[in-house]
Amino acid sequence: MEKSDKLRVWYGPLMILLSAVAWSFSGVLSKGLSWNGFSKAGVRGVIAVFIFACARRSFKVKLTPGHILGALGVSLTSLLYMTAIRFTTSANAIVLQYSMPVYVILLLFILYRRKPSVRDMIAVPFVLLGVILCCMKGESGGEGKLIGDILALISGLTFALVYVASRIPGSDPMSYSYLGNIFSAFMAVSIFFDPNVHFHAADTVTRAMVIEQWVRILLLGLSLSFGYLFLAYGIRHTPPVTAAIISNMEPVLNPVWTFLFIGEAPGILGIVGAGIVLITSTLHSCLPSRKEP
Repeated sequence: MEKSDKLRVWYGPLMILLSAVAWSFSGVLSKGLSWNGFSKAGVRGVIAVFIFACARRSFKVKLTPGHILGALGVSLTSLLYMTAIRFTTSANAIVLQYSMPVYVILLLFILYRRKPSVRDMIAVPFVLLGVILCCMKGESGGEGKLIGDILALISGLTFALVYVASRIPGSDPMSYSYLGNIFSAFMAVSIFFDPNVHFHAADTVTRAMVIEQWVRILLLGLSLSFGYLFLAYGIRHTPPVTAAIISNMEPVLNPVWTFLFIGEAPGILGIVGAGIVLITSTLHSCLPSRKEP
């Protein structure tokens, strides 16, 4: 294999890994930000729209079936996840959302009649096991836990659309990621009706608290934007199932950042789970497989 071919083989998975790294900061950045799901998804979408417009050097996008499907996946996933973590624990939400590789396999079978390879069938259960171990904390989710869990589970399906849409003829991941964030940006109107969004200091809200919430949402927007930028570059060169499995590094890295920035140390199960996901994702990316659609 020539050097240029080797670079092409590693470029896609590396970009997918970088997208998972970017998204993984969302957990630590969301802590302490009590905005509702529409407010978070909307403002993050506004930030992402401008970043994508700069990256694409255009505000225009074609409305093709693939672009609309992928855009709905981007927008709905952001809204569902941000809403889910208000009802259930963040651990439950991330575990249920990252059932996403299973949905990818099912959708590829429905759309393309592509049967999962032996490599896929072995890798997915190990990855799901690793994510579950990473997020086992035994927290209570409150009265609305079931609602949150259902929303998170649905977000796994909508997230799968982002990966599957890349294989629809005429679709461009950069374009539908941009369009999806345009859809999300319309939700930003929610900030004017959200009592937890503060624009200036008040009786119980200091100026520092106001600044902190806007810095957090700005960083959340950057995390979302660069995650989808890396994904858009990488998924063009990576089969959907492989990309979905590598993306499971996001919930593995989440507790790493909370440990480094907040001091929440991961338990032994979290360390074991991280190892399982890392090893499985690496082997799945390196081992040869038949061509995917």
